[in-house]
Amino acid sequence: MKGVIFAELVRWVEQAFSPAIADAMIVQSKIASNGAFTSVGSYPHEEALAMIGTLSALTEKPVPELAYSYGHWLSGRFVELYPEMFQGYSDAVSFLRDVDAHHHREVKKLYPDARTPAVIAVVDGEELTVSYSSHRPFADVAFGLIEGYISYFDDELSVERDDDLADPHAARFVLRAPQRSAVA
Repeated sequence: MKGVIFAELVRWVEQAFSPAIADAMIVQSKIASNGAFTSVGSYPHEEALAMIGTLSALTEKPVPELAYSYGHWLSGRFVELYPEMFQGYSDAVSFLRDVDAHHHREVKKLYPDARTPAVIAVVDGEELTVSYSSHRPFADVAFGLIEGYISYFDDELSVERDDDLADPHAARFVLRAPQRSAVA
């Protein structure tokens, strides 16, 4: 997994909790890299899992909640770090529709050895269904990213998550505009 994800995880922990918690997370995780991440380096995703698990123990917050919060925060960092990827988009639906076909292709240009998750988005009437699958168990991060992008674009969309899939590394998210009640 690319180092930018690890470096941003540490940055998020420093901002959301404290630099001391970030240091404790790294030390207590006993990861091989010792927290020395470069943005272009590659690291085993198990190190991210170990750090989030340790963060959970340190903060007494559940891992899924932490992973979701990190994903939500990371969406804003992606906007800051890669603004060109957001140019030409005015809403979350059009952006999310292009994640696999366009954005992951751009990631692979920056990082040719990157293994991106499969993110398939299909519009059906008033709904957008985003199917996520990966060799890494980061569906909670994906959920946070999706809701973060909805916030970034200031869209009024609700998201329902369907985890009732056979693969623990996958999730389906259904995005809908809120129902408007008729005024009589």
